[in-house]
Amino acid sequence: MPRYGVIMKLPIIVVHGGATVFEKKYHEGILAAMKDAAVRGMCALENGGSPLDAVETAIWVLEETDLFTAGRGASKNRDGEIEVDAVIMDGNRLESGAVMAVHDIIHPISLARYVLERTSNFQIVGSGADKLYEQMLAENYREETISMRTERPQISRECDTVGAVAVDETGRIASASSTSGWPGKLPGRVGDSPIVGAGVYANDIAGVSCTGKGEQILRITMGRMAVFHVEQGLSVKQAANTVMAELRQKTSGEAGLILVDNQGNVAMKFDTPHMPVSILSQEMDEPYFAIRPSWP
Repeated sequence: MPRYGVIMKLPIIVVHGGATVFEKKYHEGILAAMKDAAVRGMCALENGGSPLDAVETAIWVLEETDLFTAGRGASKNRDGEIEVDAVIMDGNRLESGAVMAVHDIIHPISLARYVLERTSNFQIVGSGADKLYEQMLAENYREETISMRTERPQISRECDTVGAVAVDETGRIASASSTSGWPGKLPGRVGDSPIVGAGVYANDIAGVSCTGKGEQILRITMGRMAVFHVEQGLSVKQAANTVMAELRQKTSGEAGLILVDNQGNVAMKFDTPHMPVSILSQEMDEPYFAIRPSWP
């Protein structure tokens, strides 16, 4: 696999598949899905789409598989039900959309974007999110192909706890995440993933998507702190190292993050056995992807 320098030519997309342990028999499928997510997300950007299009597309691809704790691979809660969370954030506008504890739908990332773009609210939970899904379909914001499954964004249809960060050629940043949480969670439990500043954060300086044990990430508002360190002058690599050290000092850890700034600097850090990552920028012929990534 080729190695690249820290600064990548914009646009760029970085995708993660969760910080956990993946059985070896799934590694090949996971790597193929990570590569596909990065390629399709970049295709959205190259088709004139926004960073929001790119991160929604990348996460949609991973939600379509049953390899991750999101979408088709969503875990059941203690009562045997599927409840999923998702968030998407526009860094330059400091606006976001999130859905929490929504039942059964395969692509909550698209519903989260609907919250961002078509409502005056940032977070919708439970039965309210379920009703909003029906409203989204009624408005033809997304089409349902089969029950509870919606088509990916129009901008990427010709491009043949997961998360993504994308930066377009002007430096605009978007971050996103999608998850069902761990198997056997309490009904109604919401972790870090859909919480702005915890699992996801983006502004005009940098964007981050975190993954791992949500309660630990929430305790230090890990996403916001990672971006804050970049704002204070640290490189993205220094910021990622610093925030992971803070997590380990104050909690038991077991998490990871991807962090990208508006210049195309990329960093990642994790303390779990695996954190699948895929990276693709304009000058790369093929994505960088790995189960245990080392970057740069």
